Amino acid sequence: MSALTATFWTIFGAYMFLPMKVSYVLPLIPNIDKQNVAAYCALFGCLVIKKIKFRFVAGAPGARLLVLIGLSVSTFTVLTNSEPVFTGMTVKPGLSPKDIISMTFQMTFAFTPFVLGALLIKSIDDGIKVLRLIAIAGLIYSPFLVIEVLLSPQLHTWVYGFFPHSFGQQIRFGGFRPVVFMGHGLVVANFSVAVLIAIAGLWKAKQKIFIFPNIVLVFYALFLLLICKSVGAWLLGFLGFAILLFLPIRLATLTAFSLASAVFLYPLLSIANLIPHDALLDLAAKFGPDKVGSLAFRFEHEEALLAHGQEKLLFGWGGWDRNRIDGAVTDGFWIIKFTQFGLLGYLVFLGLPMLAVKNLRKAVNSSRNDIEARIYCVFALLIALIMVDQIPNASQQNWVYFLYGVATGLVASRRNEMDMKRKRSANNTLACASNYDRRSNKGFVQVNGESNV
Repeated sequence: MSALTATFWTIFGAYMFLPMKVSYVLPLIPNIDKQNVAAYCALFGCLVIKKIKFRFVAGAPGARLLVLIGLSVSTFTVLTNSEPVFTGMTVKPGLSPKDIISMTFQMTFAFTPFVLGALLIKSIDDGIKVLRLIAIAGLIYSPFLVIEVLLSPQLHTWVYGFFPHSFGQQIRFGGFRPVVFMGHGLVVANFSVAVLIAIAGLWKAKQKIFIFPNIVLVFYALFLLLICKSVGAWLLGFLGFAILLFLPIRLATLTAFSLASAVFLYPLLSIANLIPHDALLDLAAKFGPDKVGSLAFRFEHEEALLAHGQEKLLFGWGGWDRNRIDGAVTDGFWIIKFTQFGLLGYLVFLGLPMLAVKNLRKAVNSSRNDIEARIYCVFALLIALIMVDQIPNASQQNWVYFLYGVATGLVASRRNEMDMKRKRSANNTLACASNYDRRSNKGFVQVNGESNV
């Protein structure tokens, strides 16, 4: 396979089929689990097998700066957390210098899929290929989803001998929602949203996906999202589908940018008590009292953790569960990163997708090619919807970082291509002027002491 295709299947395939909560513990470096082993293998495959020339987020200086900040933030987190902390019922020890090594390795392998995604994208055709691969991954996974909806989530137990989460949380609307090998039904639903947006985006861009007509695959993707039985994913999936279906490209991209901006500013809005919790609870009430209770539970614990995080506002509390209050549940990705690494860490983890959406919107506004603009719009919307899901859930896995990198590489490759065209145009202009000057000594005249053609 090509380096891009092989990297995609290494990262996505590992997450789709390897077991959850299985890891090999080694000193200093992060545990080797399904996500880290995919990062190791993808990096090895690109650099050693394919001999790809490594470029560190070339053409995207903003993203490169954020990654560098991410690699260094753990040092400041450790240095400001040497003291023990009491979190309600237990005293948790302070961080030591060796934690700098392990946390830096943790950051490195978290960003590896992002860097590879940015490295391997060379053109808009590569972006189309990635969307097509997402669609194919969804089609490959779909029979397993149907099996578990009919028989209950059993595949992880049948293959690996244990169930990785609470079985009761997978019972919804009088039936079951699929888990397969992703650990939880919410994560599968989030994956199904990505599959739907990819298929719908390729359909609108008139790009062939598979042997079946694209419209058939669109309806099949909607069916897969429905059987995942997750209200949050339904809202995100149907919202994204409606945006692609009814809004012009530029307005759809602006909507994606607005959603991403709201997520990016969420901690500041929460600190300022500007999040409309009551309105959101009223909306949840339309889906049943259990949804109100679930959302209210998350808001309550989020507020407690937010207050805890503000005590270490800039660099956070670090690892070893120092960021958690005993008895509190950290569901959302944003609150986990905010309490672990402070505002600086949050800036990195949510800044990378925010920057990608911002640059994609700029590319859409300047593009004169409808297909190209449509693909940029699809990536912007897909990333924005994933960002929204990070408020209530922690579903930002390595395949998500890979998509962030792909989006970053798309804009960087376009910028590099435009720079090369400008240079060629300038060189051609100089060459023409030089040839004209050599062929005729009457090509230039002197006017008021200045040379004019």
